[in-house]
Amino acid sequence: MRIGTSNNYRNLVAAFLAGFVCAGCTTTPTSPKVLGPVFIPPGSEWSNVRRDSGSFGSGVSHVAGKALGTQNWQGRPHLAFETPEGVNVRNPTTGGLAALVKDGKPLVSWDPPISWHYPMWVGETWSTPFRVTNHANNQTTEIRPTFSVEALENVNVPAGTFKAYRVRSTSLTMESLTWYSLDLGLFVKTRVERYSNHPAGPGVREQDLLTVNVKR
Repeated sequence: MRIGTSNNYRNLVAAFLAGFVCAGCTTTPTSPKVLGPVFIPPGSEWSNVRRDSGSFGSGVSHVAGKALGTQNWQGRPHLAFETPEGVNVRNPTTGGLAALVKDGKPLVSWDPPISWHYPMWVGETWSTPFRVTNHANNQTTEIRPTFSVEALENVNVPAGTFKAYRVRSTSLTMESLTWYSLDLGLFVKTRVERYSNHPAGPGVREQDLLTVNVKR
Protein backbone atom coordinates (compact mmCIF):
# COMPACT_ATOMS: atom_id res chain seq x y z
CA MET A 1 0.00 0.00 0.00
CA ARG A 2 1.35 3.38 -0.96
CA ILE A 3 1.22 6.10 1.68
CA GLY A 4 1.00 9.84 1.09
CA THR A 5 -1.76 10.25 -1.49
CA SER A 6 -4.75 12.28 -0.38
CA ASN A 7 -7.16 9.32 -0.55
CA ASN A 8 -4.85 7.01 1.42
CA TYR A 9 -4.34 9.77 3.95
CA ARG A 10 -8.09 10.09 4.44
CA ASN A 11 -8.31 6.31 4.85
CA LEU A 12 -5.65 6.40 7.57
CA VAL A 13 -7.34 9.22 9.47
CA ALA A 14 -10.70 7.47 9.26
CA ALA A 15 -9.27 4.19 10.49
CA PHE A 16 -7.57 5.75 13.49
CA LEU A 17 -10.61 7.83 14.38
CA ALA A 18 -12.47 4.54 14.68
CA GLY A 19 -10.18 3.36 17.40
CA PHE A 20 -9.17 6.23 19.72
CA VAL A 21 -10.89 8.66 22.08
CA CYS A 22 -10.02 11.92 23.83
CA ALA A 23 -10.62 13.63 27.17
CA GLY A 24 -13.67 15.64 28.22
CA CYS A 25 -15.99 13.54 30.38
CA THR A 26 -19.54 14.91 30.73
CA THR A 27 -21.51 12.15 32.50
CA THR A 28 -21.36 9.94 35.57
CA PRO A 29 -20.30 6.27 35.61
CA THR A 30 -22.80 3.46 34.97
CA SER A 31 -20.21 0.63 34.74
CA PRO A 32 -16.85 -0.33 36.26
CA LYS A 33 -14.20 2.26 35.51
CA VAL A 34 -11.26 1.62 33.21
CA LEU A 35 -8.47 3.25 35.20
CA GLY A 36 -5.67 3.27 32.63
CA PRO A 37 -4.49 2.04 29.23
CA VAL A 38 -4.09 -1.67 28.56
CA PHE A 39 -1.69 -2.79 25.80
CA ILE A 40 -1.29 -6.17 24.17
CA PRO A 41 2.21 -7.45 25.20
CA PRO A 42 5.27 -6.90 22.96
CA GLY A 43 5.78 -9.73 20.50
CA SER A 44 2.04 -10.43 20.20
CA GLU A 45 0.62 -10.76 16.70
CA TRP A 46 -2.87 -10.59 15.26
CA SER A 47 -4.78 -10.37 12.00
CA ASN A 48 -8.07 -8.80 10.95
CA VAL A 49 -10.47 -9.54 8.14
CA ARG A 50 -11.23 -6.23 6.41
CA ARG A 51 -14.27 -5.49 4.25
CA ASP A 52 -14.23 -2.30 2.15
CA SER A 53 -16.82 -0.61 -0.02
CA GLY A 54 -17.38 2.78 -1.64
CA SER A 55 -14.60 5.31 -1.15
CA PHE A 56 -12.53 2.81 0.88
CA GLY A 57 -12.23 0.56 -2.16
CA SER A 58 -13.86 -2.83 -2.59
CA GLY A 59 -13.37 -6.41 -1.54
CA VAL A 60 -12.24 -8.46 1.44
CA SER A 61 -8.65 -8.70 2.67
CA HIS A 62 -6.63 -9.97 5.63
CA VAL A 63 -4.35 -7.46 7.39
CA ALA A 64 -1.80 -8.20 10.10
CA GLY A 65 -0.48 -6.37 13.16
CA LYS A 66 2.29 -6.84 15.70
CA ALA A 67 3.27 -5.26 19.04
CA LEU A 68 6.90 -4.17 18.63
CA GLY A 69 7.66 -2.99 22.15
CA THR A 70 9.33 0.31 23.06
CA GLN A 71 10.77 2.72 20.48
CA ASN A 72 11.88 6.32 20.80
CA TRP A 73 9.74 9.03 19.26
CA GLN A 74 10.77 12.70 19.52
CA GLY A 75 13.33 11.73 22.17
CA ARG A 76 10.90 9.86 24.41
CA PRO A 77 10.03 6.15 24.71
CA HIS A 78 6.74 5.14 23.10
CA LEU A 79 5.08 1.80 22.45
CA ALA A 80 5.16 0.81 18.78
CA PHE A 81 2.58 -1.25 16.89
CA GLU A 82 3.05 -2.48 13.34
CA THR A 83 0.07 -2.06 11.00
CA PRO A 84 -0.40 -2.48 7.24
CA GLU A 85 -0.06 1.29 6.82
CA GLY A 86 3.07 1.74 8.95
CA VAL A 87 4.05 1.80 12.63
CA ASN A 88 1.88 3.73 15.06
CA VAL A 89 3.53 5.00 18.23
CA ARG A 90 1.64 5.57 21.48
CA ASN A 91 2.46 7.22 24.77
CA PRO A 92 2.95 4.36 27.27
CA THR A 93 1.35 6.33 30.11
CA THR A 94 -1.75 7.80 28.44
CA GLY A 95 -2.11 5.44 25.49
CA GLY A 96 -2.18 8.49 23.22
CA LEU A 97 -1.57 7.86 19.52
CA ALA A 98 1.15 10.33 18.55
CA ALA A 99 2.10 9.41 14.99
CA LEU A 100 2.04 6.94 12.13
CA VAL A 101 5.62 6.34 11.02
CA LYS A 102 7.24 4.56 8.08
CA ASP A 103 10.99 4.07 7.61
CA GLY A 104 11.56 6.33 10.62
CA LYS A 105 9.64 9.27 9.14
CA PRO A 106 6.19 10.50 10.21
CA LEU A 107 3.39 10.05 7.71
CA VAL A 108 0.65 11.39 9.98
CA SER A 109 0.82 12.94 13.45
CA TRP A 110 -1.81 14.01 16.00
CA ASP A 111 -1.65 17.02 18.33
CA PRO A 112 -2.54 16.41 21.05
CA PRO A 113 -2.11 12.63 20.72
CA ILE A 114 -5.42 10.80 20.47
CA SER A 115 -5.87 9.08 23.82
CA TRP A 116 -8.47 7.25 25.82
CA HIS A 117 -10.05 9.17 28.66
CA TYR A 118 -9.23 7.77 32.08
CA PRO A 119 -11.09 6.76 34.06
CA MET A 120 -13.49 5.56 31.35
CA TRP A 121 -16.94 4.01 31.82
CA VAL A 122 -20.17 3.28 30.02
CA GLY A 123 -22.40 6.33 29.74
CA GLU A 124 -19.85 9.12 29.32
CA THR A 125 -19.70 11.42 26.29
CA TRP A 126 -17.20 14.08 25.29
CA SER A 127 -15.92 16.19 22.41
CA THR A 128 -12.32 17.40 22.18
CA PRO A 129 -10.53 19.03 19.22
CA PHE A 130 -7.23 17.81 17.86
CA ARG A 131 -5.04 18.61 14.86
CA VAL A 132 -3.98 15.96 12.39
CA THR A 133 -1.02 16.65 10.08
CA ASN A 134 -0.32 14.93 6.77
CA HIS A 135 3.47 15.22 6.51
CA ALA A 136 3.53 14.38 2.80
CA ASN A 137 2.12 17.82 1.99
CA ASN A 138 2.51 19.48 5.41
CA GLN A 139 -1.25 19.98 5.64
CA THR A 140 -2.88 20.27 9.09
CA THR A 141 -6.60 19.91 9.72
CA GLU A 142 -8.52 20.47 12.96
CA ILE A 143 -11.16 17.85 13.78
CA ARG A 144 -13.64 17.81 16.67
CA PRO A 145 -15.54 14.51 16.86
CA THR A 146 -17.98 13.59 19.62
CA PHE A 147 -17.45 10.28 21.45
CA SER A 148 -19.71 8.16 23.61
CA VAL A 149 -19.08 4.90 25.48
CA GLU A 150 -22.28 3.01 24.74
CA ALA A 151 -21.90 -0.44 26.31
CA LEU A 152 -19.73 -3.13 27.82
CA GLU A 153 -20.85 -6.24 25.97
CA ASN A 154 -19.86 -9.57 24.46
CA VAL A 155 -18.90 -9.33 20.79
CA ASN A 156 -18.47 -12.30 18.45
CA VAL A 157 -15.67 -12.19 15.87
CA PRO A 158 -13.82 -14.98 14.00
CA ALA A 159 -11.13 -15.06 16.71
CA GLY A 160 -13.73 -15.78 19.41
CA THR A 161 -16.09 -14.01 21.81
CA PHE A 162 -14.72 -11.11 23.83
CA LYS A 163 -16.13 -8.69 26.39
CA ALA A 164 -15.53 -5.26 24.92
CA TYR A 165 -16.35 -1.58 25.37
CA ARG A 166 -18.38 -0.23 22.45
CA VAL A 167 -17.38 3.35 21.60
CA ARG A 168 -19.13 5.50 19.00
CA SER A 169 -17.62 8.60 17.43
CA THR A 170 -19.44 11.03 15.15
CA SER A 171 -18.51 14.10 13.16
CA LEU A 172 -20.07 16.12 10.37
CA THR A 173 -18.76 13.74 7.72
CA MET A 174 -18.47 10.28 9.29
CA GLU A 175 -19.37 7.88 12.09
CA SER A 176 -17.45 4.99 13.62
CA LEU A 177 -18.00 2.17 16.09
CA THR A 178 -15.16 0.43 17.92
CA TRP A 179 -15.17 -2.57 20.25
CA TYR A 180 -12.17 -2.62 22.63
CA SER A 181 -11.21 -5.68 24.71
CA LEU A 182 -9.45 -5.01 28.01
CA ASP A 183 -8.53 -8.69 28.24
CA LEU A 184 -6.49 -8.44 25.04
CA GLY A 185 -5.59 -4.75 25.08
CA LEU A 186 -6.76 -4.71 21.47
CA PHE A 187 -9.58 -3.53 19.23
CA VAL A 188 -11.53 -6.62 18.20
CA LYS A 189 -14.06 -5.02 15.86
CA THR A 190 -14.45 -1.67 14.07
CA ARG A 191 -16.86 -0.09 11.61
CA VAL A 192 -16.28 3.25 9.88
CA GLU A 193 -18.93 4.89 7.67
CA ARG A 194 -18.27 7.98 5.58
CA TYR A 195 -21.27 10.13 4.73
CA SER A 196 -21.97 11.46 1.25
CA ASN A 197 -20.51 14.86 2.26
CA HIS A 198 -17.14 13.33 3.19
CA PRO A 199 -14.31 14.69 0.97
CA ALA A 200 -13.54 11.15 -0.21
CA GLY A 201 -17.21 10.30 -0.78
CA PRO A 202 -19.42 7.72 0.94
CA GLY A 203 -17.98 4.37 1.96
CA VAL A 204 -17.78 1.73 4.68
CA ARG A 205 -14.82 -0.14 6.20
CA GLU A 206 -15.37 -2.99 8.66
CA GLN A 207 -12.73 -5.02 10.48
CA ASP A 208 -13.10 -8.11 12.70
CA LEU A 209 -10.34 -9.82 14.67
CA LEU A 210 -9.46 -12.99 12.78
CA THR A 211 -6.55 -14.44 14.76
CA VAL A 212 -4.54 -13.37 17.80
CA ASN A 213 -1.39 -14.78 19.40
CA VAL A 214 -0.72 -13.10 22.74
CA LYS A 215 2.91 -13.23 23.85
CA ARG A 216 3.05 -14.29 27.51
